[in-house]
Amino acid sequence: MKEILVLRELEQIKAIAHPYRLEIIESFEEASATAKQIADKMEEPHAKVNYHIKTLLKVGILELVEEKVKLGIVEKYYRPSAKNFVIDRNILNTSEKHVLESLTQASISIFENISRDFYRAVEYGDEKEYPKKFLYYYDYYLTLEEINELQDKLESVLKEYLKGKKDKTRSNTKKYSISSLMLPKLKEKK
Repeated sequence: MKEILVLRELEQIKAIAHPYRLEIIESFEEASATAKQIADKMEEPHAKVNYHIKTLLKVGILELVEEKVKLGIVEKYYRPSAKNFVIDRNILNTSEKHVLESLTQASISIFENISRDFYRAVEYGDEKEYPKKFLYYYDYYLTLEEINELQDKLESVLKEYLKGKKDKTRSNTKKYSISSLMLPKLKEKK
């Protein structure tokens, strides 16, 4: 499995633009699994999960790693093709409408997953057992160059700090989602 897969194709971006597919990718954690195992874990219909797995496989976001025959049935084991997925910056600088729509949908899907994690943590989390940490800075005036520089610095620090911390067998750990958002403050349309 690669450390990072840079998404350069519109079809790849469209594939991960679906929030359900992001949930499927997250469900693999560190191990390969069959569509049935993922469906059971997500408590979703096998056929629905299998359909989305095939879509992710077709664009290279998932890969087939093994086939086993059990009682005459072929079990296919998949895993994400990388630990992290990033969208190529060249695609981000496009003005093509259909590409921008896909990027917008991908951003919304990622935000929906972050929001889902946030609301679950607030609703079900025990503050003593699962502390929630927030950093919130607002009303700063930055150029596009400064925002890109800040994002690169944060990404660099996070990557370095989080090395080796995907191992769920480490003792005294809890699973956390870590995100960074930099949003322009826009006036509401009337």
